[in-house]
Amino acid sequence: MRTPDNEDIGADIDEDNESLEEQKSNQQVTWSNTVELIVSLVGYATGMSDFWRFPYLAWRNGGGAFLFAYATTLIGCGVPLYFLEVFLGQYSGKGVFEIWGCSPLVKGIGISVGLLNLGYVSYVSTMRYWLLEYLRQSFTTELPWTSCGNPWNTNSCIVSQALLSSSFNDSQWNAEGNASSHIAATRVSAEEEFWQYNILSLSKGIDDVGYLRWRLVLWGIVLKVFVILCLLKSVKTLGKVMLFSTFLPPLIGLAMMIQAFTQTGAKDGLLFLITPDFHKLYDSKVWMEATFMAFYSLGPGWGGVMMMGSHMKFHSNCLRNVILAIAGDIFVSLFSSAVLFSIIGVMANQIGVPVQEVVTSGMSVGLVGYSRALAFLPGSYIWAVIFFFAVVVVGLDAQVVCTETLVSFFDGFNIRLGRHKHLILLVIISTLTLVLNLPFCTQSGPYMFQLVDWYLPTWPVVFIALLEVFAIMWLYGGDRVDYGLKDMIGRKMPHVIRLAAAYVSPAIFLLLLLISFAKYRPPTYGLYEYPEYTRVIGWVISCSIVIPIPLHIAWHLTKLKGTLKQRWAALTRPNPEWGPSGSAHRLEFLKRSQAERSWTNTAYYNLLGRERHTPDRKSETLALF
Repeated sequence: MRTPDNEDIGADIDEDNESLEEQKSNQQVTWSNTVELIVSLVGYATGMSDFWRFPYLAWRNGGGAFLFAYATTLIGCGVPLYFLEVFLGQYSGKGVFEIWGCSPLVKGIGISVGLLNLGYVSYVSTMRYWLLEYLRQSFTTELPWTSCGNPWNTNSCIVSQALLSSSFNDSQWNAEGNASSHIAATRVSAEEEFWQYNILSLSKGIDDVGYLRWRLVLWGIVLKVFVILCLLKSVKTLGKVMLFSTFLPPLIGLAMMIQAFTQTGAKDGLLFLITPDFHKLYDSKVWMEATFMAFYSLGPGWGGVMMMGSHMKFHSNCLRNVILAIAGDIFVSLFSSAVLFSIIGVMANQIGVPVQEVVTSGMSVGLVGYSRALAFLPGSYIWAVIFFFAVVVVGLDAQVVCTETLVSFFDGFNIRLGRHKHLILLVIISTLTLVLNLPFCTQSGPYMFQLVDWYLPTWPVVFIALLEVFAIMWLYGGDRVDYGLKDMIGRKMPHVIRLAAAYVSPAIFLLLLLISFAKYRPPTYGLYEYPEYTRVIGWVISCSIVIPIPLHIAWHLTKLKGTLKQRWAALTRPNPEWGPSGSAHRLEFLKRSQAERSWTNTAYYNLLGRERHTPDRKSETLALF
């Protein structure tokens, strides 16, 4: 590796001498392209967060108090990183691996992001299969989860109205454990048994694998074919698909909310959601879950935001796009919560119990809770079909984007697969993730799902996010970010975003990692406790995601020649081939990218947004081969 000399820069000048007409054609930004990409960002974020996670966390952590913590962490760390990822993708036009040529030292982040998406697509697809099973069994005038006496029911089964009118508390009837736990539980709701013994076909534990559920495998094949069809023309068709999949669920939710407000109790449900319990803010767990939710709801740290940013036109207003996308995602999260709790309020009024006794725990809020609420609406089977179709569709958005992110990752290794490279990569990745998903389609699959969900999308994502903000704001530098923004949209990033990205976000990420390690607890599945060896498996999953980063750093430091200072300087400057994807000022960028800077100068700019007036120093130009 070496710093580009005058001949290299001269060659870049020749490459950048396009005609004015070609530049205008390449940089033309239309509202249709902008709307499609904004909708793609919103759909991706909504699909990542799932339909049950936000309402459940809001209910469990004090309602309005959680909303306050969520808004604080969203502004403090979620929005800045989201903006930086969109900027970096749009400015460079690179994939999730090549994009880290801006700071070759941490290029291993791209590998970690690829592994993260591979693991995520491989296990979370199972949730979509369960939803499709709900959808399939909703095509009946009498919803199967509203009654006992079915082949999957036990002697502990009781219908919701009798159950919720009884004196038994939530911990007695919400047995979300193994198949034998119903013996200890006095009563279990019909919806809960339908979920545990029909949809999940749950075995006694993770060691009891049981049989492979071929219907889930068939659903997997169907969804993989759908994803491939959506991505045949790359992410450019994704916006058109998400115009349908993103706006359909809110429209259905609006219809459900209107129906709920025609009955008594909807207001009580909403008040239960938004009434704050500020004592909860003293609990660090609330802030941890609010931060994790900010990552789920927006999707930074996963690579999908960068990938979609790379498909934006160079002069598209990324700041405006980010603001609109974030506003859309927040609206969808809050609106879905309002719809759910308005329906639960109606249900609580009809049964004659408090709202808090209707809400269950964990995924039951999204599945058992929703299915129970739907049963109390007029024409319940119609609403059930519409609802489960909507949540299946919105969940597919994240699947499509994560798959395209994997394609972008492997595409960065310049694998030669001929003219149909994109299609071949799609088929290979879809086949691989389908095979990796097979264990989750067994009777012990739900236990595996919970185990992976406990270790994979949590602290590894925060660790990746911490390295991302450090690499972009300190190694690449806030001044280079502002230079790129001025080239693209004619302005620098807002001062509040610069301060949050450079100082607030790293502090929050580091604090969150320390707290999560200090308060670590092993996974559980209701009343079921995992064997000791599963903890080892879980930590192996987590560490396998982030270990490529330090290994890649060590490999590069040992590969290059020169002193440690020279090697560090070479690895913290952008690669010569990295740079603006469609700018007429590439030569000026190359000169600026090789300028030597001190940590003090970088800190000064990140704090005040202007450079210190210091004597210019020439950067070292060493051939490090």
